[in-house]
Amino acid sequence: MPRTGSSPKKMILIFLKALTCVFAGVHTTIKKNSPEAVNKRRNKLWRRLFAGILRSMTILGRLTTLQTPFNETQGKPNAERNQEMQFGAVYFRKTNPPRKDWERDYAVAAEDGHSMFRHWFPWSAIEVAPGVFDWSDFDTHLDLAAKYNINTIIAEHLLIYPEWLRTHFPHARFEHRDGRQRLNTMSVSSAVGGQLSMCLDNPEIEQAAGRFLSELAKRYRNHPGLYGYNIWNECSYHSPDNICHCAGTQNRFRQWLKNKYGDIHTLAKAWFRYSLTRWEDVQLPRSIEPYPDVFDAIDFQRDNAIHWMKWRANILRSEDAVHPIVAHGNGKSFSDIVSTCGDDFRAAEVVDIFGYTYWYANNCSLFLAGDIIRSASKGKTFWRAEAIGNSTWEKRRAEQPHNKEKDDMSEPENIRLDCLISLATGARAYLNPRWRPLLDGPLFGAYGWYGMDGSRTERSEMASSLAKWSLAPETAPLWKAAPVQGELAILLIEDCQAFCYATYGSTDYYSDCLQGAYEAFLDSNIQCDVIKLDQIDRYSMLYVPYPVALSDNAAATLRAWVEQGGTLISEACFGYFANYGHANEVQPNRGFAEVFGATEAAVSLGPDRWNELSLSVGDGQLGGAIYRQAYALQGGTASAWFEDGSVAAVDHTYGQGRTRLIGSMPGYAYKKRPSDESRKWFASLLSFAGKTQVVRVDQPGVVARLCEGEDGYYLWTINTDKQERTVNIALDGPSAGFRQAKAIYGNPVTDSHERTLTATVSGRDAVIIKLD
Repeated sequence: MPRTGSSPKKMILIFLKALTCVFAGVHTTIKKNSPEAVNKRRNKLWRRLFAGILRSMTILGRLTTLQTPFNETQGKPNAERNQEMQFGAVYFRKTNPPRKDWERDYAVAAEDGHSMFRHWFPWSAIEVAPGVFDWSDFDTHLDLAAKYNINTIIAEHLLIYPEWLRTHFPHARFEHRDGRQRLNTMSVSSAVGGQLSMCLDNPEIEQAAGRFLSELAKRYRNHPGLYGYNIWNECSYHSPDNICHCAGTQNRFRQWLKNKYGDIHTLAKAWFRYSLTRWEDVQLPRSIEPYPDVFDAIDFQRDNAIHWMKWRANILRSEDAVHPIVAHGNGKSFSDIVSTCGDDFRAAEVVDIFGYTYWYANNCSLFLAGDIIRSASKGKTFWRAEAIGNSTWEKRRAEQPHNKEKDDMSEPENIRLDCLISLATGARAYLNPRWRPLLDGPLFGAYGWYGMDGSRTERSEMASSLAKWSLAPETAPLWKAAPVQGELAILLIEDCQAFCYATYGSTDYYSDCLQGAYEAFLDSNIQCDVIKLDQIDRYSMLYVPYPVALSDNAAATLRAWVEQGGTLISEACFGYFANYGHANEVQPNRGFAEVFGATEAAVSLGPDRWNELSLSVGDGQLGGAIYRQAYALQGGTASAWFEDGSVAAVDHTYGQGRTRLIGSMPGYAYKKRPSDESRKWFASLLSFAGKTQVVRVDQPGVVARLCEGEDGYYLWTINTDKQERTVNIALDGPSAGFRQAKAIYGNPVTDSHERTLTATVSGRDAVIIKLD
């Protein structure tokens, strides 16, 4: 289609004239100069010629794409599908799929009911020389999107840097913690070079990257095929090894410290580095230990990552104020905030629509990933931005045990279950990371719904059926209903995660404590949200996993929340460490001896000693792990005991609220060795808080979730087992007053009475019931 500025034909004529001048210049140089000067001049002119050829190739490529204006129907919403939902996949990654298949694949996608494609826009594959942009392939995809009424998400990939940046700005190359410069590697998911090779913290890279983003938005902002822009893929560095320590980053760290401390002497005292005299003496720590400089470095890296995310969004919005900015994290804030800057909550604040990737490497419940992203999004629309559509062959060896999870999504029924769980937790798009597989690199053949050649498969047929159902106009009211708030919340505290990481070099203890508590509630069909401290006022019951490190501000906030009527359930060693990982002399401290009605009688912080720890609770046993903290009662009531008779848990009232302090980490124990007795103890916490369970089911492996919309309640009943299940469901609260229960998806409801109903749910499927 026509673009602004000179026409392609006119630009090519200008280029041909310039080419003639170049050859004339070469001839003149040869006649008038020495051999050395000739060679130098010739090389310079050939470089200019090469850049001109690349520019002309871009122009010629545009001439081969659609050159006529779009007709009236192109780029308009499809009246035959609802606009509350999106369904599709990542399609183009520069090297794959082959150009010859593009239009055929778009036609198939449209026929199969897909509404959205996301394409990777790798910087290194577009700005092929300084200021020379090859948009030709991407123009074609936007044109095809408009033609076939498929929404396009442009995914910027700034961190796949142009190769020429490395030679132009060697000082700005990525530097590992140990001082090594990062090698110029290929992007495993795109098969182009430049992956994480440079660092944005250097002004030259920032300027070049900003220009690229501006050019991208200016080019496509008026294109009818555009839906929005995706920024900072997965909003995480994925590994601590991907966090830069170059000179540019060091300078930004020093400025961050100046803003926090004001002067070098205050910093020196806070860090216990008393001989620091100049800001130039300050360095990012190169080892991970529980000292103040490490905790500051963790906070800086998190702030810096969000700074660059906002910077991306601001540039795109300055050029295009119409189309939404989209991003997706990993749904792993329980483990990734401090180690890889993967903070879904802060990332979600930057964008208009958020989302998440979930695959076997998440190592957590899919329900947890969806619930944590819903909490992070704070009412914004969120998407399942990357699912999995088939097996992967990467890093598999004959001598290793079979990793079943890498093959699970080759079964169409698992794709269906994966999709339904995502939608039940509130996602309003379902996207696969491959429409069809890559043909190059270690991820060849992986994840795609469609075959290597784009042909249909059993998996694509399942995806098509889900797409057509979810996008049907009559399904729209379902997507306007949102999951109800959880009956309690698990409180995610970054300082606790940071202490775990700094002390053990990993966030695993923290992560497993949180995950185990979540899974214990889930196994009793109790919906618990995962929230941060700024969200606690919406909840009357909190469970705090691995609460060992609390800032003074967090401690004061939680104490006031309990006093005003909240119920706080805490694992052991609550607030044992304060700011900067400093251990307090008295436990509990900062007023929490009064809050919990107990003081510490004895403690052992040796995780290797307590792998089989058990607490006596009522008529059963509760698993414990990691730490063992016994208590002396100071007004509280003992509710659990260790094997030697010492007090292992204390119940108390404080102000208008209630507390229970447990002397170990039952969340971690449940994650590692779940038991029915431990599950029942977690479920009993609802009654301790004076609550009644909202939805109860009588079958293991069945999860029921309520969503509320303008037209009432929808009850999702999901069977995670392969076998069909007949489940009895009991409701409490406002949803229990239904007069009619009608299945709008899946098998019909077989029986319903006041507050109860019965449904038979097929294996790895759901029954969705409208309650009227």
